Amino acid sequence: MSVRPITLDEVTVRLGGRAVLTDVSGSFAPGTITAVIGGDGAGKSVLLQLLTGRLRPSRGSISGLPRHRHELGYQAATAGVWRDLSVAENLEFVARAYGMDPQLTRSRTAELLDRAGLTSARRRRAGQLSGGMRQKLGVILATLHQPSLVILDEPSTGVDPVSRSELWTLITRIAAEGATVVCATTYLDEAERATNLILLGEGHVLATGPLHEVVRDTPGAMWEAPASSKGADLAPESPRSWRRADTVYRWSPHRETPAPAGFSPTQIDLENSSIALLLAAEERRKVPVAPQSSVAQERSRTRTTRVETPVVEAAHVGRTFGDFAALSEVSVEVRPGEIVGLLGGNGAGKTTLMRILLGIDAPTTGKAELFGAPPTLASRRRLGYVSQGLGLYSGLSAQENLRFSAAVHGVPISDRAAEFARGVGPGAVSGLPLGTQRTLAYWAAALHTPELLVLDEPTSGMDPLTRSRLWRELHTAAAQGAGVLVTTHYMQEAAQCDRLVVLTEGRVTAAGTVSSVTAAHHSVSVTCEDWQRTFTTLRAAGLPALLHGRAIRVPGATVPVVAEALADVPGTRELRDTSATLEETMLLTALAMNDSPSGLRDSLGVASE
Repeated sequence: MSVRPITLDEVTVRLGGRAVLTDVSGSFAPGTITAVIGGDGAGKSVLLQLLTGRLRPSRGSISGLPRHRHELGYQAATAGVWRDLSVAENLEFVARAYGMDPQLTRSRTAELLDRAGLTSARRRRAGQLSGGMRQKLGVILATLHQPSLVILDEPSTGVDPVSRSELWTLITRIAAEGATVVCATTYLDEAERATNLILLGEGHVLATGPLHEVVRDTPGAMWEAPASSKGADLAPESPRSWRRADTVYRWSPHRETPAPAGFSPTQIDLENSSIALLLAAEERRKVPVAPQSSVAQERSRTRTTRVETPVVEAAHVGRTFGDFAALSEVSVEVRPGEIVGLLGGNGAGKTTLMRILLGIDAPTTGKAELFGAPPTLASRRRLGYVSQGLGLYSGLSAQENLRFSAAVHGVPISDRAAEFARGVGPGAVSGLPLGTQRTLAYWAAALHTPELLVLDEPTSGMDPLTRSRLWRELHTAAAQGAGVLVTTHYMQEAAQCDRLVVLTEGRVTAAGTVSSVTAAHHSVSVTCEDWQRTFTTLRAAGLPALLHGRAIRVPGATVPVVAEALADVPGTRELRDTSATLEETMLLTALAMNDSPSGLRDSLGVASE
């Protein structure tokens, strides 16, 4: 493999007379993973196309790019697989395209399929694979020929947390073998695993460097206060404040600004750093921001036990399709003023459960009630629903979509929704960034002040700032008495929920607050000099090692077990027992299932019992 770093020097790209990347500089070294983060339209895909050579700079220079096509591996955002071909046929097609030796093709194919847990699926048509399996196949196809530069365009968007862990295991192994890996993502939890970060906003680099440097150099000053405290009663419509779980944060662009009354300095993480960087960019551009809901409205909503009748409830629900049990003995409820997060892998049963709760499908066993009775057309009018497909009319403008929704429900358009639509402009919504479309879909669903909000992955494609503003609206709706049921693949968003319900293969495998769900699991954090050798050694020992920035985490292991596995690896290191993250808990829960797919175990390097 090549050992040349790739360097960008003040690169600008103009398309259609408009700058889509401006003065971008940076370096990408072999054996590293660079995560390019930002919302839809931030410029991530443009930067990746520069690195593939498909685009050329309008100004500036790039050095170190591969000279031959076989040195480059690229996975498009659409997975990059041929759906009508089998897994084996996809691999054979790519191998022939690169002129690979047949013997090397066979050994490389067997090795990569085993790593991805796809060996048993080699004869299946790619279009029949789950989303996570299809994305893993895309990564395999992009790296089959052992390229020195691997470009991955949002390989995990819309993929559940367990599948994302599997994907990142593949990606980490690629870097450990010496390749330069550049991966675009909107998931901050997986960006934290990368060696280096590049945060983009509207084509500009807002921050770059290792995680600790990006966090250290966060602009301005930031404070926190409990959401239930008097200090959280902020200036009512401040766009510089946001909420995460039971904590309200406030930011000022000036480091010397004194802390507001009731607030204290906070320990900044990547999410808050990203929000501050995006706010600072807004300040520089003087971007008009739609009015925000008052944090004072949210203050009274704390995580207490509620006794009100559930707005939606499933009791011992089962749903079968022929001999297949999509749901088994599932119970869940959402009460007024409560936010409940529904988590689970692809095929876990989330969509089936939501269709039953909404009255679209009937359960085979058990019962589902909406506002205390079986779902009816009349009761469904009392809820607001945002599907993954958004439910917008793509040929209409934002204002026209709101007018249509208001007419359906016989209500006026609120001033805040109208102001948001005016800020978006008169063009068709099909031309808007995905994050803006998702915000519009929320406003359309919430116009009639529903008693229950049901949202299916409402923030996919949003940048952290836009995401925080939508969640502020959800907290406000809950504070005003609405129940909220939301599915999400963002682990930071799961912490915003009062309670979580985790589905695994159609069964509830965990339920409760984030702390109660993760309490039974732990992980070992490994800080070391040579992460590549440490990672490959742990994997060879059958331990589910995961890269986390400059450290490695081993969920479910103990310090003595990890120490023994690394006994022959030279260099100093620190092993520390720590609480498992929510993503690691979901992974361990899936592995603990007696009938957990062997492919999951194989792809994580865990031996079956």
